[in-house]
Amino acid sequence: MAVATAVRVRNGRAGRTQLAERSGWEVLTALLAGAAAFLAGTDFTLARGLTVGGLMGAVLAPVWIREAGRYRGAVLSGVLLLACLVSALALNTWRSATHPPTEAGVLFELIPVVSAAMCVGALLWGQRVLSPGVVVCLYALGSFTTATMGSRFAEEPWRFGFAMPSTMLLLGACLLIRRRPRKRLLADMTALGLLTAVTALSGARSMSAFLIMTAVLLLWQHRPRTAKRTTSALLSLVLVGALGLGLYRALEGAALEGYLGQSAQERTQEQTQAAGSLILGGRPEIGATVALMLHEPLGYGAGIMATPTDMQAAKQGMSRLGYDPDNGYVEHYMFGTRIEVHSLIGDLWIWFGLAGLVLSGWLLWLATIYLGRSMSHRTGTALGIFLALQLGWNLFFGPIISSLPPLALALGVFLLQRKEADPALPTPAPRPQLPRRRGRHGQRARRRYLAGGPQRA
Repeated sequence: MAVATAVRVRNGRAGRTQLAERSGWEVLTALLAGAAAFLAGTDFTLARGLTVGGLMGAVLAPVWIREAGRYRGAVLSGVLLLACLVSALALNTWRSATHPPTEAGVLFELIPVVSAAMCVGALLWGQRVLSPGVVVCLYALGSFTTATMGSRFAEEPWRFGFAMPSTMLLLGACLLIRRRPRKRLLADMTALGLLTAVTALSGARSMSAFLIMTAVLLLWQHRPRTAKRTTSALLSLVLVGALGLGLYRALEGAALEGYLGQSAQERTQEQTQAAGSLILGGRPEIGATVALMLHEPLGYGAGIMATPTDMQAAKQGMSRLGYDPDNGYVEHYMFGTRIEVHSLIGDLWIWFGLAGLVLSGWLLWLATIYLGRSMSHRTGTALGIFLALQLGWNLFFGPIISSLPPLALALGVFLLQRKEADPALPTPAPRPQLPRRRGRHGQRARRRYLAGGPQRA
């Protein structure tokens, strides 16, 4: 069975639209890729942490495993993940003699990570079948279906529900504007402006900073070209760091002055007074992470609970930052059902030990190299820059469970950008080398060449 679909063909006259025959298998493949992208964005859990998107990715594994090998870094990421799973099981067996197991068990801890990995593979394959913009939009639409399921959604619906799906949808839609860079830049800046205004009014300080930084870096990327077409990747990263520090100071001052709302003002004042720094006061779990790393350098393993000695070490680390740990937060959230230190690096180290630290370094390298190369070679997209900034933040300040969905999409974007060529874009034909002649005779020969006439010596 064949289905007629309209595609743009560069054959003969430029821009001529022709009807091409697509087989029923190709249409079915496109539908499967779209369904996989949509389900990967959802957060529906079937059992033991297995998501619907992860199950779909596992079913399609025979298809995307071979496709994932086309992307530099995908194989290494898979090897590191397998090493982490083996390390988690080994640590769990070792620690079970001295540490009690969690109520859910080791599988409940590991299956969400495996589900996220299945989603990454499905997204890589889906972007080959469809296009990056279409896959991102479908992923964002899937995220909207479960945005209201968060535990803190009723508290602030935009900040804890619709902010991320809206950002992915708008920036993903801008990716559909492929052949008009100026129009895409205008669409990106409009979307970033709207998102920044709504996010800042909701009191989300970190995400507001990411959106502003994305807009500034995007404008810097589209600066007028000079004689030197590329700049150093290291210089670009220095610019990102300086911009981040400046925005941090500016947003801290704006929050203290009440420009981001009364709630953000109260939180900022309390966190700054507690530790002398907004970051340390807002994320006292950093002190607990460092203390636990010094207490048990090899990690704990998935499915393992902390002992009273571990909790005491974590509390002492938090106390050094000026935080009062005897308020129920440490016992109920950080060590209530499992060990949670509210950072991707810390959680990966706790679950996977030293292998988790290596995986964290690899993720940080992917985000860093994407920013450096995209800024130096002017190839970054608004969505990619935003995801790279957010991944860098989540590695230090984001819990693993809430960081997995945007991490899956970020890996799909980063690994896609590291591919050598985009097969969806036509390769322009090389321009013929025109003969260079001097004098009046050479000019006549050049005109005859362009007109298709005979060439004379």
